[in-house]
Amino acid sequence: MIEAIVLDWAGTTIDYGSRAPIIAFKNAFAHFFIDLSEDTIRQDVGLDKLTHVRKMLQEPEISNSWIANHPDTPLEKAAAEIYAQFQIEINKVLAETAQLKPGMTDLIKFANAHHIQLATTTGYTQAMLDQVLPLAAEQGYKPAYNITSEQTNHVGRPKPDMVELAMKKMNITDPSHVIKVGDTVNDILEGKNAGTISIGVVDGGNLIGLSEEEFSQLDIEHRDRYHTIAAATLKEAGADEIINNIGDLIPLIESIEDQQHDMPLLLTPGPLTTSKTVKETMLVDHGTWDDDYKELTQWVRHELVTIGNATEKDYTAVLMQGSGSFGVEAAIGTAVPKTNATLLIAANGAYGERMIEIADYLAIPHVVLQVPEDQTVTLAAVEEALAAHPEVTHFAVVHCETTTGILNPIETIIPTLADKGIITLVDAMSSFGGVPIDLEKLRVDYLVTSSNKCVQGVPGFSIVLAKKHTLQATEGNARSLALDLYAQYQTFENQAGKWRFTSPTHVVYAFAEALRELEQEGGVTARTHRYNNNETLLRKGMQELGYELVIDESVQSPIITSFKFPTADFNFRAFYEYLKNRGFIIYPGKVSKCDSFRIGNIGEISADDISRLLDLIKTYTAEELQLQVQK
Repeated sequence: MIEAIVLDWAGTTIDYGSRAPIIAFKNAFAHFFIDLSEDTIRQDVGLDKLTHVRKMLQEPEISNSWIANHPDTPLEKAAAEIYAQFQIEINKVLAETAQLKPGMTDLIKFANAHHIQLATTTGYTQAMLDQVLPLAAEQGYKPAYNITSEQTNHVGRPKPDMVELAMKKMNITDPSHVIKVGDTVNDILEGKNAGTISIGVVDGGNLIGLSEEEFSQLDIEHRDRYHTIAAATLKEAGADEIINNIGDLIPLIESIEDQQHDMPLLLTPGPLTTSKTVKETMLVDHGTWDDDYKELTQWVRHELVTIGNATEKDYTAVLMQGSGSFGVEAAIGTAVPKTNATLLIAANGAYGERMIEIADYLAIPHVVLQVPEDQTVTLAAVEEALAAHPEVTHFAVVHCETTTGILNPIETIIPTLADKGIITLVDAMSSFGGVPIDLEKLRVDYLVTSSNKCVQGVPGFSIVLAKKHTLQATEGNARSLALDLYAQYQTFENQAGKWRFTSPTHVVYAFAEALRELEQEGGVTARTHRYNNNETLLRKGMQELGYELVIDESVQSPIITSFKFPTADFNFRAFYEYLKNRGFIIYPGKVSKCDSFRIGNIGEISADDISRLLDLIKTYTAEELQLQVQK
């Protein structure tokens, strides 16, 4: 899974203690009669060197010293003159500090043996790097690509541009398959901003700042103190892991890959594969009455309304313990009055059928509009059903019916029914957060989703986005104590985010992290784009391998794709186990009229993951065909 390692130079792979830039900066400023402390220099090591000079000149003591010593040279010209002197000074020390750090030779051998590409990003200029590269090559270190800020329009750390260029040159699209290693805060920030696994190295790094000889002469207690302070600084900057020696990266990579193999990708419509950070959020326990938790609940509710392109003036988010079906049942059971009401349910798959079952259990009068599983629910069919049943007051439909992956056109159906005064309920379980939905334009009364779908959280609660004035008229409608949507809403509103009954605290914190990651990705539009790319790649790749689609491409959602069995004697269980043993879990089919299986495109899944899956299926298909020939 780890395809590349992007390394820093001074303090990480060469120059134990990161002495070269320190000596050069100190001598360059001394040339102009300014005495710099090492602490001042080390605060921003990792930046490109001109930016570093400019930043140090912003310190009042340093700028005042320049003005006092050079009254005839404006401060704005100081950076250029000091930087020119720095280039002279660094050239004097680069060669003598270019020795590989302990552990690098082993790491190079490991990377070569495991086909892991090596690249570098640096605060050095290309001219400086040109001096270092042949010296490193003599010691066996020849990174495939070496990126300076001169190649990224002088955009350096902590921005991700250099790492992103390195990935582009290595033809890597998924940053989670890349490790960025460095010894400075700016290294860590560069890696985090690029989305890579960010690793901080302590021994011989900038934050300790001692030569190898100086460090070795310390007693164990002082070494440990240096380690602790440096590690804490890198961890606070956001490092995913901390290593002492660069050679420690080898067992860490093996551990990461073992974990990835132990956690197969869920190519399902939910639960789905979540990010490492979402999982890690659940490692802390929380109390349901805690004010921070209640405040977080209110923030989550606010964010959900925003994602639905609505305002809290008109809509509210009600969280309900349990799976998505709990939310659907709570919405149906609360929305429909106990008298003088009839529910029309449009069903073209298993989840429409589940709403029918809910209505049966709750003894709610209902009419069913039955639509074939491979066809969408149309406005014309709905209007025909309404004409035949003028008693209908409420309407329910599934947006993305994951029985097949079909996407029903709610944007044409729901506003028309709203014009007729019919209360509408949409099961958007597998689409909300992954397909743009505008509650205000739809004028939908209730939209139901779940924590473990396209927002990419984990299972534990359902979500009902409700039109406020509709929900506020439902007091006393509920057929259940625990699933009373109105009572749940009132408790949230009146008790500042308190849930009525014990809530899934860990899941809420994980969901809040998932919401933040949705925003970091670029919102629903960016996520839809990724899901669409996944689905297109999967669909076309499977068709090339001879697998036929269950539904027409024109009504295909980006959420999940259904494929027919390729042969009459196709052994799905063997196919499933083959993929599972190699890190992918798919879904059996639910279509009643043909044998099929389903593959999800949502969750923390990239195009690279889909490509790896297709390679496995290609191999499996070839093996199956060979077996059939032998038979």
